Amino acid sequence: MSSKREASRRFQRLDALRFQKCRNKLTSYYDILYHMGETDTLYYDIEKDRSAMLSTSFPSDNYREEIAQVESLAAAWRRQRRLIASPEALRSYEEDFLVRMAYNSNAIEGSTLTLAETEIIYEGEFVPGKPGREQIAARGIFEGHDFLTRCSADKRPFDKSLILDTHERCALDLQPAARGIYRNAPAIIRASRTTPTSPLRIREEMDDLIFHFDRLVQESSPLLACAWFHAAFEAIHPFADGNGRAGRLLLNAQLESFKFAPVAIKASHALEYKGSLERWQADGDDAPFVLLLLACETEELEKRLEFLAQFPEDAKSRAPLDERVLELLHANPSSSARELANALDVSTRHMQRVMKQLQESGKLRHTGPRKGGRWEVIEEPTAR
Repeated sequence: MSSKREASRRFQRLDALRFQKCRNKLTSYYDILYHMGETDTLYYDIEKDRSAMLSTSFPSDNYREEIAQVESLAAAWRRQRRLIASPEALRSYEEDFLVRMAYNSNAIEGSTLTLAETEIIYEGEFVPGKPGREQIAARGIFEGHDFLTRCSADKRPFDKSLILDTHERCALDLQPAARGIYRNAPAIIRASRTTPTSPLRIREEMDDLIFHFDRLVQESSPLLACAWFHAAFEAIHPFADGNGRAGRLLLNAQLESFKFAPVAIKASHALEYKGSLERWQADGDDAPFVLLLLACETEELEKRLEFLAQFPEDAKSRAPLDERVLELLHANPSSSARELANALDVSTRHMQRVMKQLQESGKLRHTGPRKGGRWEVIEEPTAR
């Protein structure tokens, strides 16, 4: 009899909680149930339907002009980069970018480390007088980046296990039990209208996240797919902490997998960045964040092209012959084998062999009649 009365009281309290939830959407059922000592069964009954998954229906045609500009810059950057004979010559820029990216990513989360101090941490040193957790968090950015670089070289698929492993390596400032593991309690994003996914739905929504991302890559621009993934990932908020840092590392890994440049969203744009994510997540307005990401990508590509333009011509002349052939044909598609041979100081027969190898490898295609036709340089595919 007492058990029936207890069950009745439990359901009455549950009804009261539902009423309170309707009056105040900011109230967390989980917090109330935790203090009441209720069971996981009641928690599941209340929280099971809460989802943060973003709609995949957004007008890609609205960004056609901006995407075309980014793709044009990216193609020019890839061509110029191929002309540099030694990858070692590009290392200084990549290291500078990595420090800038780590500094800005941590500063967005409130870190007090300066750019110079972040450089010191990158070199493996410790900065006296600065919070240890902030320095460990900066080290985590470098560890996470190195991990994703190795995964890319090994052609590891982009899936849930990669996301978990990335978080485990980049969130070094968290307790080991919280790294690389989905959160098991509700989360609140401070000063935001975005409501993260219920813990009981995280695994399901992470599956949906990967599925919809792959579909968007096929149906729209990879740039838009990357933007959607980042906004959706941050809305799900799958981890107890470190979601922003992990999400920005994953965003850059995705951009690089499609042959675009990684981006460093500036700390000075933190309010714009967070606000644009919130508008997409809470209001369904994708434009602010998509345009912000495209602007960041454009700025980074322009910086990289400016850096490559500083290399002297003799550095480019040491680039592999096939890369120099592709660059000349891109500039003048009607060039003949004899003209190319004269420009690059090789025999015509040797040039014909190089062009045949480029055609067989899928990098070069001839269109039109044999005499008077045009050469088409085929860009590297952006499929994963």
